[in-house]
Amino acid sequence: MKNDKPLIIVGQGLAGTILAHHFLEAGISFEIWDSPATHFNSSLAAGGIFNPVTGRKLEQTWLADELFPYLFDFYPRLEATLGARFFFPMPLFRPFANEEMKSWLVERKDQIHHDFLRWESEGVWVEQAGWVDVATLLRISRDYFASKGLLKEAQYMGSQAIFCEGFHGQKNPLWSCLPFLPAKGELMEIASNEPSEEYILNKNGFVVPLGSRYFKVGATYGWKEFTNETTPEALEELTKKLALMGVENFELVQQKTGIRPATQDRRPFVGFHSQEEAGIFNGFGSKGVSLSPYFAKQWTDEILGKSAVHPEASIRRFYHLFSV
Repeated sequence: MKNDKPLIIVGQGLAGTILAHHFLEAGISFEIWDSPATHFNSSLAAGGIFNPVTGRKLEQTWLADELFPYLFDFYPRLEATLGARFFFPMPLFRPFANEEMKSWLVERKDQIHHDFLRWESEGVWVEQAGWVDVATLLRISRDYFASKGLLKEAQYMGSQAIFCEGFHGQKNPLWSCLPFLPAKGELMEIASNEPSEEYILNKNGFVVPLGSRYFKVGATYGWKEFTNETTPEALEELTKKLALMGVENFELVQQKTGIRPATQDRRPFVGFHSQEEAGIFNGFGSKGVSLSPYFAKQWTDEILGKSAVHPEASIRRFYHLFSV
C-alpha cells in the first residue's frame, strides 16, 4: 500500500480502534472512516473478557506468554492517554463441573505446564484475567479521534484502505474468499445481590461484575442467522446458565447481541492483500480484547519495517486464495 497519503482505517469497532491507537502512537498517518448507521457494531455487545486459560483441559491460550504481558502494558497506557477507565484486571474462578471432572483434572495437574492457575478444592483461580469495558473504550476513543480530526462519519466505498469491518468483512469482495466463521452471541446485563463482585465466575458461561450490583452474563453461540435482533431462546439459555452458576434471583436490565468475527482456523486475518492496495485487520473472534493489541503492535512494526506479523496470523497464509 502506498504511504504518500494517510492510511484509511474502515470501521471503528474494537479492531479498528486498537489499530488506530497504535498507528497514532507510532506516528503513522491515518484517517478512520466509520458509518454507524450502515452497519451495527458488534463490538458494543462484546463480553470483553481476557483470560489466558482455555478449554476443559485448562490449557494455556495461544501465545498467552506474549499476549498478556503486552495487554497489561497497553491498556493502562491507553487509559492514561484517554483519561478514562475501561480496563479491569480481576481474578476469574472456574468451579469444577462435577466430582468426575475434578478428579480428572487433579490427576493431570502436573501435566498442565503454565503458571496462570491457582488450585483450590472447589475449582481453579485464573490469574491475569479480567475484562475490558469495550463500549466505553470505543465511545471515548471516538471522541478522541474526532477531536484530532481523524474521524469521518461516512461509509467508505474505495479499495485502498485497511478494512476492520468485523463479520461484515465476509461480504467485502476483497475478502469474501477468506474462511470466516462468524458466530452470533447474546448476553444480558442484570442487577442481582447474589453473585460476587470480587471476581469473574466462569462455568459453562460467565458472570462479570460491572459494579454497583450490576453484572454481565453470557454468552450464547449461534451460526444460523446474523441479525442484530435478540431472541427469547437466548434469554432462556442465559437464564439457565445463571441458575447453574447459583444465581436464581435477578432483574433483567437489558439483552444484547453481536456477531463474533471468528475464522475457521481460529486465527486472525492481519496484513495486506497480495494483489490490491488494501489491508485487513479482522477475525479476532471472542478474544478480541487480548488478541487485537498484540497484533496491532506487530502489524505496526511490520509496516515500519521492524519485524513481521506472526505467520499464523498473517494474511499471507491465504495468498493462494487471492489468485483463484
